Amino acid sequence: MALRKRPREVEVVSHGLRASTIEHGLVARLIVANSIAGITVTTYFALATHLPAGVSRVQNFAVTAATFVVFNLILSGLAVTRAKRLLRPAVRWLDERRDPTPDERVAVIRLPRRIALFPLPYWTAAAIGTAVAQAFAEDGKPLFTLIGTLEGGLFACAIGFLLAERVLRPMLSIVLQSGDARRGPLVGVGPRLLLAWLLGSGFPMLGIVTTPIVASDADLPVTIPMAFLAAAGFVSGLLLTGAAARSIGEPMRDLRLALERVGTGDLTAELAVDNAGEIGQLQRGFNEMVGGLRERAQLADLFNRHVGPEVARRALQEGAVLGGEVRSVSVLFVDIIGSTALTRERSPADVVTILNSFFAIVVACVDAQGGWVNKFEGDGALCVFGAPIEHADHAGSALRAARQLALALHDIDAGIGVSSGEAVAGNVGAELRLEYTVIGEPVNEAARLSEAAKTRTGRVLASAASVAAAGDEAGRWLQSGTIALRGIGTDFAVCEPRS
Repeated sequence: MALRKRPREVEVVSHGLRASTIEHGLVARLIVANSIAGITVTTYFALATHLPAGVSRVQNFAVTAATFVVFNLILSGLAVTRAKRLLRPAVRWLDERRDPTPDERVAVIRLPRRIALFPLPYWTAAAIGTAVAQAFAEDGKPLFTLIGTLEGGLFACAIGFLLAERVLRPMLSIVLQSGDARRGPLVGVGPRLLLAWLLGSGFPMLGIVTTPIVASDADLPVTIPMAFLAAAGFVSGLLLTGAAARSIGEPMRDLRLALERVGTGDLTAELAVDNAGEIGQLQRGFNEMVGGLRERAQLADLFNRHVGPEVARRALQEGAVLGGEVRSVSVLFVDIIGSTALTRERSPADVVTILNSFFAIVVACVDAQGGWVNKFEGDGALCVFGAPIEHADHAGSALRAARQLALALHDIDAGIGVSSGEAVAGNVGAELRLEYTVIGEPVNEAARLSEAAKTRTGRVLASAASVAAAGDEAGRWLQSGTIALRGIGTDFAVCEPRS
């Protein structure tokens, strides 16, 4: 039984994703990331530098803020201008409502890295420019300015990467459904956490250590820029670690909830693969595992339906080994009367409907008495009591099932035969194809008795041996003398149900 999946095109529509929405979301987060980094860097420079003669603290802050605003506006303008050229090739399939091509899939997976690295050239240019200016200024600190500005750029890149991944998660889940989660750049759990610590805590701590050296001639006490870096490191560390934790914790929470559903027997659980790294491989592995469990459950269900739950359980416990054992069993055989004429008079579809109704009644009556239908043979059925599970009153159960079956088959004319005795029960066939069945005299006798029962009014015959071993059930049966059974004998003692 194949599990059909919805076309990914339908899934794209159901997400309601648009290329413009993704573009605007990424650009907005890019601006936010660079604004946070820019404010942090310019404020620190304003606090840790020596003011030229005649320049007040207010003037210094005003010039610094104006420089930052101009730089930020230029970067924002460039980001908006270049957004379509950077993003459009990777996301245009959303607006075209189609599946992504392999190249587009890889482009989407690479988008977080490309978004993160987008502002780095501008930060590098700004760092070099300010460092050169500091080199020609009185008491300038070009190396300090260069390193501080580059640290701000790296901080902006880190925030941009984590924010971009979050925006792209719905689109990644679509892209990775049919693609390989291992294609494209992999940012694992370890590098992600290390990045969050380095940029959120490592660099600020390094700045705190070096501030007494680089800001020794600052107008403000050195403790002020150090305190600012400590506060900035606390906030940035919290933000970056929180973003990294969410990028790891949310998929793990979804995985835990999905595992709980599987633990309760719900095999419809499925995770969206929205990560191209280790987490995505874990999500994909979970889906493959649940798919295997679904297939196994379907196979087990089909196996149970074909051989019965008891035989299936025995096969799982003991394995499929050829051979058998001698068991004391009772066998019930039931066969429709006039099936040849039925196939000539009715269409094949009608014949199948009648047979299915007939077999449904047989299974219900036999199951109710603790037996199982060993096989369907054309228009008949072989039913066994006492194997593979031992049954203390297998004869009585088989005879009760025969009486109830005769009453239930009021619209279908069939002969029913019951016999008891020793038979070999086990697996027969070949190593590659076998079935569990019973072989012996009770099987042959039950088949012959069902033929003879077709000429009797009650349509049921049982061997005298079955009735003798039936306990309380024996009182519901009468001796009917002896009959000749083909291939068995001419004086076979039989019984019929009391009317």
